Amino acid sequence: MDTNSPLIEVEQNTSDIYIPLQAWFEGRKFLSHRFSGQNCSDNPSSDWGTWLSIQECCPLHQVNSLNWVGLHEARKNTDSFLGNVKSEFNGKLPIFIHEKERVIIEKKIGIPPKPSLPIYLISCSDMDDTNEHIVYVGKTVNSKRFIGGHSAALKLLDPKYNNMKKRIYRATPWFYDGKDYISLDWISPTSLAIELLDFIESHLIYNLKPELNTSKKKNEDTRYSFYLHIQN
Repeated sequence: MDTNSPLIEVEQNTSDIYIPLQAWFEGRKFLSHRFSGQNCSDNPSSDWGTWLSIQECCPLHQVNSLNWVGLHEARKNTDSFLGNVKSEFNGKLPIFIHEKERVIIEKKIGIPPKPSLPIYLISCSDMDDTNEHIVYVGKTVNSKRFIGGHSAALKLLDPKYNNMKKRIYRATPWFYDGKDYISLDWISPTSLAIELLDFIESHLIYNLKPELNTSKKKNEDTRYSFYLHIQN
């Protein structure tokens, strides 16, 4: 056994999209207007830019070792972090972070929390990484654990999947309303965020037709008319 190798082979995307508050924290972007203290209620339209940002990939057999953060918990973590920052600066959130403020925040509060990754895609490929295809699409809202995909993982024990590489990709939906880039974690109200998450899962299943999904494959979800991009 190679003791120098990581226990969990996770590939991560460390862009601003992965940690939404990171660019603000590092003084590269202004804080989103939705955190200014005013109540914000989103109204999605077909003009919104919508994409699925794939953030992590690891072998499927290591899935239970991953850190699963539910949508509700991610929202709570963001609120807590910003609340602590606000308290540190006399009840006001800095719209722009300078180096001095960043050092104070990191020392006393910590770094910005990671977002939830509520969409996951399970794929299979040949051992040489060719012919990779999605076999299951799922979502998670409240749980830290990989629950919905357990049945799919059991189906992958079928002998026809022997000698195939199995991976799980985790992703977060993003939106652009013409003014702001909005993580699913930031969509308001929470009920709308959950509805959009369900729509995106349905959209992916209908269009990708993963062989291990048993529902949402026959009828297209027409609640929204987004054109969904997928990027990593």
